[in-house]
Amino acid sequence: MDDACRQVSAKPGTMPRIGVALGGGSARGYAHIGALASLENHSYFPSLISGTSFGAVIGAFYAMGHSIEQLTLDAKNTRTRDVIGQVTDFGLHKAALFSGDRLEHYYDRLTEGRHFSDLEKELIIVTTDIDSGELVLISEGPLAPAIRASCSMPGVFAPVEINGRRLVDGGLAAPIPLATLEGFSLDIAIGIGAGTTSKDSGVIKMTQKLLSTDWGSRIHQKMHNSVKTHPLSRLGRGLAYTANTYMIGQPDQHTLQVHTNPPISWLHFHKAEQAIRAGEAALNAFMPKIMQAFSLLPAPALAAD
Repeated sequence: MDDACRQVSAKPGTMPRIGVALGGGSARGYAHIGALASLENHSYFPSLISGTSFGAVIGAFYAMGHSIEQLTLDAKNTRTRDVIGQVTDFGLHKAALFSGDRLEHYYDRLTEGRHFSDLEKELIIVTTDIDSGELVLISEGPLAPAIRASCSMPGVFAPVEINGRRLVDGGLAAPIPLATLEGFSLDIAIGIGAGTTSKDSGVIKMTQKLLSTDWGSRIHQKMHNSVKTHPLSRLGRGLAYTANTYMIGQPDQHTLQVHTNPPISWLHFHKAEQAIRAGEAALNAFMPKIMQAFSLLPAPALAAD
């Protein structure tokens, strides 16, 4: 099932159980705040969140119990230079430009060291095994390493080892992780995209330009040789992954995917308000389809006196 709004039968006597799948997009992912605001304004309150990359960040804070007002205020107070300065540790690492250690410390501070078991809502953080390409879902343990892994763009941040697997950006395997909500007895599941929709995006241009330089070409060539342990080979492979896959697919005629299309670049954290407005507008426009899906659910039975 690939539709962005999925439906199963509601159990009699219960309120519909809603799940949302939040895609990546870095700063563009602030659109998810507006999308969640739209849902709440229409009295739809998700109880399960699946997130990849920056969708995992917003999903984690929402699952912690942060209100839409608090999320919005925090986003508006964020400045790009502050984020970059706190999450990057310059220097060429074996598999990426940055180790990602500061990225994890940053999210550990923001999540106050919490674990999945501390959350008010169910949360799934989506990552990709960089060695196998398989989807790896994290729903237990500390939040910060999981968020770091899901945000680790290959070639930019080094993979995170969790349970013996080297994990990176979940957007590689699931740009909008709707399929990860299957099997959770949901009545409605909604997929929301905030990522780029064309190869003109900043991150695509950046990595493709890097790979087109003499230095980048040498890295890319090493990616194809048999010496897979060479640091430059792993870096080149990571950059190639990012250049080729860090975008969301265009919806086809058989899907109902919600794309928020925020009018900001992936690094414009200081323009969060624009992204939030775009997310709310997109969900408001999509709301008739969500309401139609709810209208098809069986009416809950009245509770006995």
